[in-house]
Amino acid sequence: MKKILVKIFLLLSLCSFGVLTTTSYTYAVKVTVTEKVPGANCWSNIGSEKVPRYECNLWTGFWAIMSMIGKMIKYATFIAGLAWVLFIVVNGIMYSMSGMDAGMKDEAKKRITKTLLWLVVLFLSWLILNAIAPWVYVV
Repeated sequence: MKKILVKIFLLLSLCSFGVLTTTSYTYAVKVTVTEKVPGANCWSNIGSEKVPRYECNLWTGFWAIMSMIGKMIKYATFIAGLAWVLFIVVNGIMYSMSGMDAGMKDEAKKRITKTLLWLVVLFLSWLILNAIAPWVYVV
């Protein structure tokens, strides 16, 4: 009985989290600015040619925090993927330049294998995060 109650509580918690995120998503503040705001929904130029004006929707509440977190995660995964690809290239050069030295070749092989493993982990984390919280890579 306790397991069923815990499952129901978790399900209701997740549903309320979904309601909070979707309701916060629908509310936005409409502002008029002279330059387009990065990350905002700016749609029209309503000013003169000398002083352009744009109307933008800025998200408020929980959606603004989710947007910032999503952007940080996107940049972090991009930097990590780029670093690991560069690491594979550097170790490939190290492997090809090692010549007959078996110790350096083994070391380079181990590093390349570990780097490929971490790239797979990065891809799997992207898949899991995209399934659990798709707003991270949409924002």
